[in-house]
Amino acid sequence: MRYVREMATPDETLKRVEQLLDVGHAEEPQRLLTDLIRQMGDTALSSWRADLLKTIDRFQPKRRKQLLQLLDLKTPAGHSRVQDAARHPYEHLSPSMTVGNLPSEDAFRQALADLSEHHIFQWSSHYAACLTHHFDIYLEYLRHGSSAKNYADSVRRLMYEHASDIFLKGYGYQVKRVGQSTAMQKSINGLARFLDLPLEYYSARSSDAVDRDSVQALRRLFSSSFLGIVQGYGSATSDIGTGIEVIPRHFKRLAHYLAFLEPTVANDVINLIADDDQADSLRRAVVPLLESIDKLIHKDHEDYYPLPIFGRYIEAQGRFEIGVRAPQAVTSRHAVEAHAYLRHEHATPRALEKALASRVALVVSPLSPDVAAHVSSSPRLTDIVVRAGDGREDVVQEAVHAWDRELYALRSRLARTTPYNIAREFPLHEPVKAQLYHVQRKSVRDLLRTFDRKNGVRLWCSVRRSGKTTACFDLDFTEGDSAIVPQTCGTEPAPRGRLFYDKICESVQSTTSIANDFVADIVQECAPVSVENGQRIVFVVDEYETLFGYLQAAATDNSLLRYTIVQPLLNQLVEFARDNLLVLLGQQPDAHFIFMDQNQLAPYVEQDPFPLFSHPKGTGTSAGEFGSLVRKILSDHIEVSPRFLDALYRETAGHPYLTVNILCVLVDWVIKRQYPLRGLRLRESHFRSFHEEKQGLDQLTLYNDYRFFLEAAKQAMSEAGYRSNRWLYVAYWVLRQITTTNRSGLTVSRDDFVDLLARIPAPGDLPDANEVLRTASQANFLHVSDDQVSVKIGLLGRIAASVQPAQA
Repeated sequence: MRYVREMATPDETLKRVEQLLDVGHAEEPQRLLTDLIRQMGDTALSSWRADLLKTIDRFQPKRRKQLLQLLDLKTPAGHSRVQDAARHPYEHLSPSMTVGNLPSEDAFRQALADLSEHHIFQWSSHYAACLTHHFDIYLEYLRHGSSAKNYADSVRRLMYEHASDIFLKGYGYQVKRVGQSTAMQKSINGLARFLDLPLEYYSARSSDAVDRDSVQALRRLFSSSFLGIVQGYGSATSDIGTGIEVIPRHFKRLAHYLAFLEPTVANDVINLIADDDQADSLRRAVVPLLESIDKLIHKDHEDYYPLPIFGRYIEAQGRFEIGVRAPQAVTSRHAVEAHAYLRHEHATPRALEKALASRVALVVSPLSPDVAAHVSSSPRLTDIVVRAGDGREDVVQEAVHAWDRELYALRSRLARTTPYNIAREFPLHEPVKAQLYHVQRKSVRDLLRTFDRKNGVRLWCSVRRSGKTTACFDLDFTEGDSAIVPQTCGTEPAPRGRLFYDKICESVQSTTSIANDFVADIVQECAPVSVENGQRIVFVVDEYETLFGYLQAAATDNSLLRYTIVQPLLNQLVEFARDNLLVLLGQQPDAHFIFMDQNQLAPYVEQDPFPLFSHPKGTGTSAGEFGSLVRKILSDHIEVSPRFLDALYRETAGHPYLTVNILCVLVDWVIKRQYPLRGLRLRESHFRSFHEEKQGLDQLTLYNDYRFFLEAAKQAMSEAGYRSNRWLYVAYWVLRQITTTNRSGLTVSRDDFVDLLARIPAPGDLPDANEVLRTASQANFLHVSDDQVSVKIGLLGRIAASVQPAQA
């Protein structure tokens, strides 16, 4: 049988690979294609290259990149790669393609100069694109070049020069407008956002780092760029001292980056971001932890190089956390965690026992004599706790032993138990970890650009948990000639991100009349970067329902506030919107209808559809925002076919929270069906079977994963829900009515929709059908096409139909 396989023609082998991919296999088709490419001569490779590339395109990114690199190495030297590079930029780079043919340091310096001159602080668009392009080039040099240190120094030097330039510009301009304190705060905000870019690049490329050279190159690139940015910021002087003197005051915001640094660079960074006391603690506990990871990377493993994938600093507990990627063969864990305590007071017996129960692999910490005795008396604690001290080499070596013990346990014991649901590792409720899982929302930026030259008030509404807040605060600080100022009335995702709402609350609580320039001044203060005189501002207010609900409640309790705060505020927002753009974000489209007899703002508000995660349906591709989200949820453990993505998208419409929820339930189903997770490629037939077996209306209430929306729908459709939010009451009841009427298609005609709306058991009046269609479709509850009305998010419709509305 082996002889027949070796003698198969390229056409037969490619057909066999296609068949295996169709039924969800990944390892075997990769092996067959690898063997085929290695056996082909120069002439055959040239003839079959287009067919090979077409088949390789069907693999997921990591396997695709490995196959493409092999194809490049085997390709005759004279073959043109222009067309290949256009199809997969950066994936075709190899040592033979990079040396002598890539843009020089001068090209990168010129690109950075252009950013400084024309696109300063436009992080998510121009900066991200520029850094990605040049970082990809440097990454290949670092992987394959013989002078890795020189390349790393080049990155650090360029980042240093640019950071020094832009932060000096920004601070110098802003200090004249808002004073030293606010100017420095804005510059720190800019520093944090700039530092996020190398981390976002690191996260995006981490799945491709599958060998020692790739892991080392990625860590070195991040370390060099991070150090250069911080050094450059520190060199930007100000009237209240150099940046170097200011950075340690914001240690809490910067500490988590240490997890991704090489230990030698971490020592330099610690000198910049920490005060003397913190620096000493970090060198005793955190640096040895990083060194132990470095030693693991250099150990002689067959298939595992522990790349850090998240970091977190919890100030109240004095604890630094780091997670490294689990071995690929282990389906029970996504990350292996280690902790470091900066002071012995925080390393209590309870804290250490909790770490043990949470399966933390390693704890490095100074220990008090009592706690050291407690650890010594517990063999299980002794296995994971390493006492930080002066003998750093001994600490590092003990830490390596602790890692080895955990990795051995994972491979020998956990790999044979029931696989772990990898989708549950997605940090829905952990903002720090979630940073590495962000998907840049081009669709939201494109929506904003449609108003590039327009002023006024726009309303963007969508179902809860649609990613509105994250997308809002991921927007560039500048876009074209405009400055973007994001604020929220909910939980702030960024420092000072709630300043606008807090200032209004302060005014209400003090019952002090607001000044005539209250809105103009507060918007300037909220701006994360400098705003020039006369520059157009895009002011984004997230969770706007909270603001208007608070204003209405306050003025109802104290009628004087209506005339001293509420109406003047609404009038000033109108005045602001004449020369700028005000964007209101929320779930319901009628929250701004307060005190309508004198509300000057309401007539100016125009609603637009807010995009969920976009997906190019019907193109047979895994690209796009939705594909990126699904890959981040499933990590490298489970691959998905384009048709599976299409089916999943039809059910969630790109709603991020519900996409995570349904994938958690689906992976549980996969595990119970005893599909082998390693090498699994989910396809459309998997989704169809799962949907038929597990997504019936009588089953959805059984899953805790859907609990948030089950409760939201139940409360929204109650009598109390009608009294507190009539629009939301109608929106959920409409979903329920359509779904129960047509469970398969979730679609009714317009005439039937009017009848369904009239049959909603409302305790009072219902809005006009056309108004419901317009607002609910723009808020992602419904989809209207010609004479048909459909549930936009299929899963949400089924949830609304499955619950019993609350009585109260």
